[in-house]
Amino acid sequence: MKPHQYDFKEAAYHRLKREQAFQNVFDFPDFVEMRPVIREAVQTIARQGVDHPVLPVQVERLTIELERQLERETRKYQSQGGVYPNQKNELGNLTRLYTRLLQAISQRPIIDQEIEDIIYAVNQTRLSLSKLPPLVGSGKLYEDGHDRELRPHTFYYLIAQHLVRPYLIDQAGAMVPQNVNKEGRQLVARLTVYAYRDWDAYLTHQYDEQHNIKNRRGLTSREYYNQLETNELKYVDHAYADVLADCFTDFTHLVVPNYLDHVDIMTTNLDELFSHAPLLRIKFGQLVDQHFLVDDQGREHILDAPVKDIRQKYQYYREHFS
Repeated sequence: MKPHQYDFKEAAYHRLKREQAFQNVFDFPDFVEMRPVIREAVQTIARQGVDHPVLPVQVERLTIELERQLERETRKYQSQGGVYPNQKNELGNLTRLYTRLLQAISQRPIIDQEIEDIIYAVNQTRLSLSKLPPLVGSGKLYEDGHDRELRPHTFYYLIAQHLVRPYLIDQAGAMVPQNVNKEGRQLVARLTVYAYRDWDAYLTHQYDEQHNIKNRRGLTSREYYNQLETNELKYVDHAYADVLADCFTDFTHLVVPNYLDHVDIMTTNLDELFSHAPLLRIKFGQLVDQHFLVDDQGREHILDAPVKDIRQKYQYYREHFS
């Protein structure tokens, strides 16, 4: 009996058939003509996502980010041909984003044939996403933090500027990549991700992975505890969510209403405030040191205790319940 051979032609045919079945608005022949209407609808969604007046450039940036998210995630799921268990919430959010896009387009004062064609293309993409079959294993999640930067003079930027001091090559120099060593650049990169991360969605991803582990068959007790430990260590940096929130709350109480009527965590220029009230800069630094458990060398230790607790907990489980 001949051994089974991989049929490349058959595999290519099935892949093409699968991709053709998935209708992606970004691949429609007349997408270039559709883009202005879709972009206007995305701008509407971007404005709705902000609770207070912002500069037009901020709406524009959010619009670009939403457009990037729509296309990258859609192409990812089209290429996969399905959805992994850890991606279900992400896919749900993407589908809801398409629904909001449809609503925004449908609210145009005139719905002619061109607009109807766009609505059809967007809806077909939404339906294709909603009909994706389940896949076994784990897939990549969309993370656009690497495309963002901390805005100078704002809360998150000054947090990073304070914590990066031990990693500066020239202590009198600025927080620029050329003057920060590798460890410091990694710290700034993490803080940038934390500034833009949806922490609720992040926890949902963790719970989904834990659910999958708990329902996985055939694991020994040791394997089960090892996988749960790996999961908790992977998401242990959620501790930064509380630290950042508490630090911002304490700082707000310090300056509102005595110095400012309101502090926006993403946009308020704190350097301008500190130039008029220098003592506040010192108090800000003290708050950062306190909340981030900064040692005498200026290094933060937020994760030391949580990581130690997780390791001790699962070591105890393995010793007593395996």
